[in-house]
Amino acid sequence: MCPYIYIFGYPIASYGLCMMVGLCLAGFLAYRAGKPGGMRPEDMLIIGVSVLLCALAGGGLLYIFVTYTPAELWNMLRSGDFSFIGGIVFYGGLIGGTAGALLGIRLTKCPVGLATRSIIPFVPLGHAVGRIGCVMAGCCYGFEYNGPLALHYPNSISGLDPAQGYFPVQLLEAALNVGICILLLKLRKKFRGNWSILFAYLGMYAVTRFCLEFLRGDTIRGLWGGLSTSQWVSLGLLAVSGGYFLTGYLKKQKPADA
Repeated sequence: MCPYIYIFGYPIASYGLCMMVGLCLAGFLAYRAGKPGGMRPEDMLIIGVSVLLCALAGGGLLYIFVTYTPAELWNMLRSGDFSFIGGIVFYGGLIGGTAGALLGIRLTKCPVGLATRSIIPFVPLGHAVGRIGCVMAGCCYGFEYNGPLALHYPNSISGLDPAQGYFPVQLLEAALNVGICILLLKLRKKFRGNWSILFAYLGMYAVTRFCLEFLRGDTIRGLWGGLSTSQWVSLGLLAVSGGYFLTGYLKKQKPADA
């Protein structure tokens, strides 16, 4: 694959580049969706920057948590080794980005319903673009597999055997994320609650991610009780999402604002 893209002789990490492209694409489409409702360019800019910073912080912290033990981290800090900085776990980015979005919405005083209906449907689309970066970098790869559509990584950042094929789990996740985006675009017109579209997305992705984890081949994900860290997070998010909609059902009405 191609972990780095050279522009005027300078190496640009393809993973980071895809992340930025995905973020910009999602932000642009979100602004177009929210503009008729009164969303201003500066609102989207502030929310976008807040999401980016908080997502990077959350993703980086969760990466450190699942990758290093406290003793390893302490020894690295004592020796002045900061190589643990730089990795990102999507779920940490999702949680941090959600907090960043709420902060951005508060700062801009943008109506919550307008912001969530405009932004949330395009989050999985941006994520899909980011997963293309995983393919190019050779991270988050699938189990060893030599069947149709198998991927080979001659220059992966994970040091994979270029002769070995791997299941294209990143491409499958990208395709499923595009499907989630399409479903959310249809559902946003039916939901009245300000937070309904957010919890619908969390539930859909939680189920998707829980299942996809069984197709992963990398081990830097943390394992607890036979399940990966992301699977435990998926179960938690699914419970929260299910609880939100169940509460609305028990009230014999569509999910109300949380």
